[in-house]
Amino acid sequence: MNEAGPEFPATFDQEFVRQDGHHGYFGRNVLKGLVDGMEGFLEEKRRTPGLRSMGPVALGAFLWFDDQELASCLARFAHTCVVVSKQGRSKRDLEKLSKLKPFADGENGILAGAFAELTGLDWRENDRAKVLGPGSPMPDPVIPPLRTIGFRRQPKGDMVPFLHTKIMLLGEMWWHDEDALGGVADVVGFRPERLWVGSANATYRSRSSLEFGMWLDDPQALEAAQTFLVQLMAHSEALDPDSDLFQPELLPVDFDDEAFAEYVSEYGWGDPDA
Repeated sequence: MNEAGPEFPATFDQEFVRQDGHHGYFGRNVLKGLVDGMEGFLEEKRRTPGLRSMGPVALGAFLWFDDQELASCLARFAHTCVVVSKQGRSKRDLEKLSKLKPFADGENGILAGAFAELTGLDWRENDRAKVLGPGSPMPDPVIPPLRTIGFRRQPKGDMVPFLHTKIMLLGEMWWHDEDALGGVADVVGFRPERLWVGSANATYRSRSSLEFGMWLDDPQALEAAQTFLVQLMAHSEALDPDSDLFQPELLPVDFDDEAFAEYVSEYGWGDPDA
């Protein structure tokens, strides 16, 4: 015990280096290992960006997020999205949410077009999927830096399923001016490079708890984490959505079959913009 309150002794703190050179941590302030690794990654990309780089990317998933040092670090990534479990609407919950609004409103969100799983999704309109007709451009939404997912627990209500992971995937966005068939096109993609896994939430309070975390670059782990995180983004909602239920804001677009049939009967299968 100290003047600031109860505190675990430093004897629990350990830092280790894996055979691949990446670091891991046990004990207090494990979140420092996450932030230090992210800062190091940003410096690497500043010195040696990848081919046709669009900048470093950070994708995260946590039960909750309020650590300002981590938020400041994320703000320096060219593209980022952190998904957290949907929060309640008590006075305390709303105060927590308001502190994160500047980060959620940032302009360094994720380009949906970089991920095949997000292709063809767009924001719902009037609680329905958006309908496209001949000449309508395919959607290319930008997913904001902070999203929520899941169910909102009611005061004194039963527990609900919630997002409980504590992971951060770092990588790089890239661009190309040719599609897979060699045609001229604007193509963007994502290359995963480093994964943080652990027990610590992205919260300031986690810094005083006994936690665990480490960095990985195993290809299978990177691929699986990317798939999981992209699915979280695809099924996510705004920071403080109206619905208490699991109600993703992105939906696969619908096509106006009747309008397309009328167009084809009149113009054939040509380009509607020609």
